[in-house]
Amino acid sequence: MRLTYSHLDLVALAFFALCWFGYGWFASRHSADRHSLLTVMNPLRDRWFEQTLTRENRIVDSALLSNLMNSATFFSSTTLLALGGLMALFGSVEKSAEIIESLPFAQRTSQALLEAKVISLILLFVYSLIKFTWSVRQFNFVTIVIGSIAPRDALTDLDRRNARRAAGILKLAGENFSQGLRAYYFSVALLLWFVQPWFFIAATALVTVMLYRMEFHSRTLEVLAGDE
Repeated sequence: MRLTYSHLDLVALAFFALCWFGYGWFASRHSADRHSLLTVMNPLRDRWFEQTLTRENRIVDSALLSNLMNSATFFSSTTLLALGGLMALFGSVEKSAEIIESLPFAQRTSQALLEAKVISLILLFVYSLIKFTWSVRQFNFVTIVIGSIAPRDALTDLDRRNARRAAGILKLAGENFSQGLRAYYFSVALLLWFVQPWFFIAATALVTVMLYRMEFHSRTLEVLAGDE
């Protein structure tokens, strides 16, 4: 008999939601008390736009912003491709169920539950797409603000305020880009739900720990923070 759902599926989904929302809340709170990848980069962004004011020709700034924008655009395009694949999967759930159940350790499941799993993954990628495309727009805003700043020899107080605004928008763009990447990491855990709820729980816990290690205890953070 094919199960409509199991209590373990509900527990796994609740654990995923707890880690997803809980880690986002924890990361924002914890960053106020100690270094994180996001907080150590923010002073460098401020420093960047202080230097922008000293440059007569701002080609360097344009090139750097273009590089950042290309990264966000790449992930936006990749996310659209992933969404297209998931929509195709949603349209052939019955055939996909047979393939998934042939995997080692795979749990038998109903078509309705499999559709719920696909929808959950679609929603996660939609969230990621929103974050990536919004960061692209914010990078565009920064470019426009830089274009409004007068040459070095004709700077005004307004230009200095605009430089600070550009740095502020860049911080928001970096934060949105990071949240989009975080959704990608959690999507890997969600994929394992298709196989087995226990794998889903284990992968969710592993991804959460990895994110914490990367953002708060990585070697990259130590170098950026000057702790060595």
